[in-house]
Amino acid sequence: MRSSLAPLVASGLLLFGCATPSTPSNQTGSAGSSQQGTAGNSSSGSAGTSGTGNTTGSGTGNTTGTGNTTGSGTAGNTGTAGTGGPACVPNATNLVFPGGWICDKDTPVMIQGSWYGYGDTPTAPLAKTCTPAANPCAGSNGCCMMGATMVDSTYSAWGCGIGMELASSGGTSPTKSVYAGPSKCFNITLTGNSGGNPVRIGFSQSPTPAANAVSPYTEIPAFTSGWTGQVCFADVTCPSFAVTAGTCTKTAGDGTPVDMQLQIPGGDRAGTFNVCITKVEPVVSGSTGTGGSGGGTNACASPSGQGTITAQYGDFHVMCPKEYVVQNNAWGQMPFVGQTITYGPGAKLKVTAQAGSGTSMPAGYPSIWTGAYDSRNSNTSSPSGLPRAVSSITAGSLMTSWTWASNGASGSYNAAYDVWFSTSAGGDPANTKTPSAGFLMVWFYKPSANSPIGSLVTNGTVTIGGKQFNIWYGTNNGKPCVSYVAQQTINSWTFSLGDFIVDALGRTCTGSTKCLNAAGGALTTVFSGFEIWNGGVGLETKDFGVTVP
Repeated sequence: MRSSLAPLVASGLLLFGCATPSTPSNQTGSAGSSQQGTAGNSSSGSAGTSGTGNTTGSGTGNTTGTGNTTGSGTAGNTGTAGTGGPACVPNATNLVFPGGWICDKDTPVMIQGSWYGYGDTPTAPLAKTCTPAANPCAGSNGCCMMGATMVDSTYSAWGCGIGMELASSGGTSPTKSVYAGPSKCFNITLTGNSGGNPVRIGFSQSPTPAANAVSPYTEIPAFTSGWTGQVCFADVTCPSFAVTAGTCTKTAGDGTPVDMQLQIPGGDRAGTFNVCITKVEPVVSGSTGTGGSGGGTNACASPSGQGTITAQYGDFHVMCPKEYVVQNNAWGQMPFVGQTITYGPGAKLKVTAQAGSGTSMPAGYPSIWTGAYDSRNSNTSSPSGLPRAVSSITAGSLMTSWTWASNGASGSYNAAYDVWFSTSAGGDPANTKTPSAGFLMVWFYKPSANSPIGSLVTNGTVTIGGKQFNIWYGTNNGKPCVSYVAQQTINSWTFSLGDFIVDALGRTCTGSTKCLNAAGGALTTVFSGFEIWNGGVGLETKDFGVTVP
């Protein structure tokens, strides 16, 4: 059976084969991400029979709403000081605390501030999307918001949100500042049901925002049983409607983050939501080195990042010695029926559950990657070195290392690199869901039941790095895809990716068409992982790394 890896459209995501990672697409025309007023500052109070309560007890932060074009709303109200509550305990691994006040200023993450709720005040007779809690973290389930969105073409019912200050002075007259600490990303766990609504995660950009200001944000798809993933300062962008209106600005790179905000946007759809934030873990970047020959966890003295991902498109950043992205990416499961991976510490992952199956396409591609996917050239806080102009790539360059194990996994799956190229030397533009110049795959293992896209190339055998490969060529959504399939299984190999790129650039695959037509473009992203048609439980990446000069 030959894999055709046909494209799919589902839940607003355009997903392609050749192991495409998924990224939610931002929508326009809906209520924007909002700013908030000054939240309640810390205050003392009794905590049971002992201790003081250094917590916030208020912070209504009725915030600015935005409309579908320019939007409007009421500037934030100042919260009153909290009283009572549990004593604040620093915890740099999770900033969700029942007292609602974060006291990690003197820990490595350098974060201090208040949690607050905010929401719209729509024009009568419309009801509020939610009733914001003074301290949304007061219960035992995390920091929560509940309510119902409605269709409202005026966007006065623009939604509901929860905010978290990053750099507040505290005290009786708190002031906020641009966060200047070392954390660039946050591992976030949400529980509950978003009511068919996407969730926007953004970062406000000023301590004193204008009343109609819109925070740059990234949008995650609607969920019914929670979401886990990572959001970085560099991931958020201003929506086009707010750029046109002049209500959203962000400087290049990380911007000037002040607060983190999670918002359920109203106006576009009706749905009842109940969402809690149960974990916010700041990620403190380590070394920015590129590792040894091929890099990877085995070249790193202190790998970091460890956990479990159950969300269909969940991902996390890991460090060793630079950052990589681990992703579940069950892109071929429509509807999603289940896939779980564990990861870390460092560039490692293991498939622990997989319920999907594919016929003409894989059910998913659990994988690790580095690069500049979807123009997010700063998707890792330590430089990936990508995109890299193809013209600068030579044989013997771009060392990479991958060690994997099947651990007795049953079913049909491959073990393969997926390498993406753009037609532009600067990479592909935002929201691109497939590489503009095409794919290059290196298969370490091929199952008997499935094959690469396309067909075997005439006289398509080559020896690279002392190992023999058969060459397959086809097109995926109109983009060329060349696959080098090892004639014998490879479980661990450190090799030059440049050797394969140079061969594909010079080789004719069909007619007069080169196997890779990206001479004026760039290498943008390097993935390694497992395309799973069925089964696959136990598949494991033990080490992965890419060295870009």
